[in-house]
Amino acid sequence: SPGTPLFTLVGRVFAMLPLPMSIAQRVNFISVFLAAVSILMAYLVMVETIRFMYPQAKGRLWLFAQYAGPVIGCLYLTFSTTAWSDSTETEVYSLIAFVTGLCTWLALRWYRNPAGHASGADIPKTTDAGESREARLAGAGAIEQEERLARGHARGIFYLIIYLMALGIGFHLGTVLVYGGIFLLFFLVREKAFANDELIIGSFGLAVLVGGMTLWRSGTATIVMLIVWGLLIVWSVRKRGLFALAAAGLIALGISVHLYLYIRAHLHPEINMVDPETWSAMVYHLRREQYPPMNVFHRKAALLWQFGHFGRYFLEQFRMLGDAMLGSFNFGKAATAIPVALGFLGIVANFNRERKTWVLNFTNVLVNTVGLILFLNFSATEVRERDYFYAPGFYFFAIFIGIGATAFLAWTADYVKSKAKDAAAYVVPLGSLLVALSILPAHHNWFDHDRSRDFMTRDYGYNVLASLEPNAIIFTYGDNDTYPLWYMQCVERFRTDVSVANASLLNTDWYIRQLRDEEPKVPITLTDKQIEELQPIPLTGGAVAWKNDLATQHIIETTRWKRPIYFASTCREDYYKPYEGYLERQGLVMRLIPRQGKDMMNEFMLKRDLEVIYSFRGLLTKNWLEDTTTFKDEDGLDIILVNYAVAMGELAYLRARGKDYGEAARYMEIALRFTPLYRPGRIILGTYYLMNNETEKAADYYRSLLKREPTEGEYWLRLAMVYEVRGQLPVALQNIDEGIRLAPDFRPLYQSGFQYAAQLGDAEAAKGYIGKWLARHPDDQQFSDLNQNIDRVLKEQFGVPVGGTGTKKGAGK
Repeated sequence: SPGTPLFTLVGRVFAMLPLPMSIAQRVNFISVFLAAVSILMAYLVMVETIRFMYPQAKGRLWLFAQYAGPVIGCLYLTFSTTAWSDSTETEVYSLIAFVTGLCTWLALRWYRNPAGHASGADIPKTTDAGESREARLAGAGAIEQEERLARGHARGIFYLIIYLMALGIGFHLGTVLVYGGIFLLFFLVREKAFANDELIIGSFGLAVLVGGMTLWRSGTATIVMLIVWGLLIVWSVRKRGLFALAAAGLIALGISVHLYLYIRAHLHPEINMVDPETWSAMVYHLRREQYPPMNVFHRKAALLWQFGHFGRYFLEQFRMLGDAMLGSFNFGKAATAIPVALGFLGIVANFNRERKTWVLNFTNVLVNTVGLILFLNFSATEVRERDYFYAPGFYFFAIFIGIGATAFLAWTADYVKSKAKDAAAYVVPLGSLLVALSILPAHHNWFDHDRSRDFMTRDYGYNVLASLEPNAIIFTYGDNDTYPLWYMQCVERFRTDVSVANASLLNTDWYIRQLRDEEPKVPITLTDKQIEELQPIPLTGGAVAWKNDLATQHIIETTRWKRPIYFASTCREDYYKPYEGYLERQGLVMRLIPRQGKDMMNEFMLKRDLEVIYSFRGLLTKNWLEDTTTFKDEDGLDIILVNYAVAMGELAYLRARGKDYGEAARYMEIALRFTPLYRPGRIILGTYYLMNNETEKAADYYRSLLKREPTEGEYWLRLAMVYEVRGQLPVALQNIDEGIRLAPDFRPLYQSGFQYAAQLGDAEAAKGYIGKWLARHPDDQQFSDLNQNIDRVLKEQFGVPVGGTGTKKGAGK
């Protein structure tokens, strides 16, 4: 919400283009193409600003400085991490950059002649005495007509900007954020083709629309403000003319693109978010009423943390090098100071040389950085990185980088000339060096941003659907585990027999109705009224059955085993927990089956899916080795790769349960090639080596883990187990002691230390482990009970006499 109707329309146009690409690639090409055009807009903004800053500058050397700076700014922007990411994914942020860049450039073009003076207006009105009166009148009439046209042109640029702002809301509300700087430029220019009150009234409606979508939820307040706007327009028309009315009409025309949502909803598309086919649903959709209202005064995290959070994103934008270390000094990070310094130099130079363009450009930076930090109010637990929200801020700062580069070259030329030297001999090499430096981010960011071989999301959607029985129903949970399935069904028309039910959306009435009414229909027998009456039910123990829980239960009961039912493994545990005893794990899904069991896994289905059906392009090679040619982002690691690893780990567990430890180890190795974040797999792989009699390999494996994670107590425990199996209890005990030193709060180490010392017949050492733990955790009742009966336990279970300190026969071999 509130939908992106203009993006959808543009996407449809690109999908219709006769290009040798898939539908997905054509729609993705929107971002590619408009990102490139947005860079062009940034270049033009830099050039226009520099012309205002240095109106008298001339000569070939100046032309080099004038254009080298914008090229530098554009290259830093092109290869900045956020802009590059936005240009390679089917999202709205490249379109935002294009619209905001275009409007900023238009504002600078307007500033060339804000009053709309005719180019010939300075021609003398009197001529030689020999000129006839008719000729003079004709000349005056031509000038007046040219003046009128120029004045209309000046107003026309404003009209175009205000229309693009309203239209851009159909891409994203973020497009409007650039209007603050544009408005201030228009307001501060004294002599212009319209009055300030006309400007304010013409812009007021845009503010009301944006405020009604973000700052307040009261429809009454919005209506009252629109009425006030209407009265102000009437006053302006009577006093000034049609300027404010024309602006209002263009705002209405631009915002009318949202009617597409209303029209399209009546045609029942396969994906019909919020189903805005009534005016009330449409308004609900546009005003984001399903989201909690914004409250900038209640900070979700400390303001200092939020600024630091933004600062991390900011400093990553223009990184030219990796972590190039010179001793303890990170030269790679320090090199970022070059573009950042150029940016701040651009801010200062623009301020000193031309204040009005500085107000335009700096306001755009300020609103899209500090303003968004305050407004967006991010918490420390966001579900993903949020750098893309600040993309316009990085965009406009890159504009200052280009301005700063030109200012630096101009300053260098002036300084060298003051020393009576050849300026070109210094300025051209320096400018060329800066251009070369601005290309370095391309090398630094290339691997992370190259998506040419990234099929991870598409293949995930294919893998899930391909593994399901015909006419299945699958419950998914959020965006990232649902959209790949929708893409495969709606675009590639694959497995359209499957019904995908999103658990998060099952909390809404409109989505339950869609599942009931649209093909392939889900067996829901509830009426519209019954759907509305589904309300959360308190359960024993403080739990709550939410609307989606009740809808899920209804679907399962109504299906009556006539259709296969699955839960995606990405679903939250509390969502599928009521059915946990009847779920059988099958790769990326869990199937509901009519028998009860614990931790049920279908080895045949797991093996079939993982080895025959699933596609792992860009993740694993055909030989089951890690494919290192494709970058895996954090969202992929968290959602897709971990689930692949878990599925492979389950197959490894089943092989181990069948005592085929070699195969178990092989499958677990493959699981960890998907992602080393699969912690259970990291822990148990060495144990599979051990059970396969590969003790040295097991020891080497745990030692390698401990080099990276020396404070992980579980690894010390497992390494000690290897030496226990070898019969080297003293060595096992040494590893226990080292583990306790580095992970002093890992309880199993003390327990194993007690057992090993007892097996060695060293009662005092055994007691020492219990005492050390209780000294740190005196409330541990189990260890306290053991401590009270320790002599008896040592004697009865380990054959160590009370007070004994000797070594049992055979210990330590």
